[in-house]
Amino acid sequence: MDVRPATGLGGTASPDTARRQFLQELAGLLALAGIGTAQAQAPAACLLTPEATEGPFYLDDALMRADIRDGRPGQPLRLRLRVVDAQRGCAPVQGALVSVWHCDADGSYSGESSTNRQTRYLRGVQATGADGVATFTTIYPGWYPSRAIHIHYKVLLARSEVLTSQLYFDDALSRQILGSHPAYRAHGVPTRPTTRDPIAGSGPSIVRVSQPGESGGALEGEFTVGIARA
Repeated sequence: MDVRPATGLGGTASPDTARRQFLQELAGLLALAGIGTAQAQAPAACLLTPEATEGPFYLDDALMRADIRDGRPGQPLRLRLRVVDAQRGCAPVQGALVSVWHCDADGSYSGESSTNRQTRYLRGVQATGADGVATFTTIYPGWYPSRAIHIHYKVLLARSEVLTSQLYFDDALSRQILGSHPAYRAHGVPTRPTTRDPIAGSGPSIVRVSQPGESGGALEGEFTVGIARA
């Protein structure tokens, strides 16, 4: 699942040279977008994360696991969701269950049709640690008509749901990834910007993304989720 540049990015250069060029271009884009560092979101804001619709593709039998790829091709993404108590000074919430699900590079969800009803790719649940963080290894999401690129998630405490919402990505970064990585090229790049997504609204929850390291080429994504504990 290495990152590979699109035809033409590397020209006639060696695969290693082309890959380095792709990573350099991606790093430059992240820097221009102001998301080139791996710093976590500042917890000082201490805001409640807004609710969003669950959508039609939630399944309540996702596996407890960190790596949810199941071999689906795409740009590797390590997603860290930090759950904090927005009413108690952004204190980290330990032991919350975080469930995530999203579509693959072709815009398909697992378990949604007769052809993949038994699959559970790109779905998983993790418990937050003492730092309030649940980490998932996945791929950069694809897209489907009428929606911007997004990830669904739920937060549960003592098996009771406290938040259902969705995460989004910087549009320029999405164009770069989907236009360059071979897993997405056939499906193309969405024309709908995130701010025109019917669910995201004018203030979407944008994942903070840092550039990939040379070792694995995985993007690092972070978002702080503010909840209200009962």
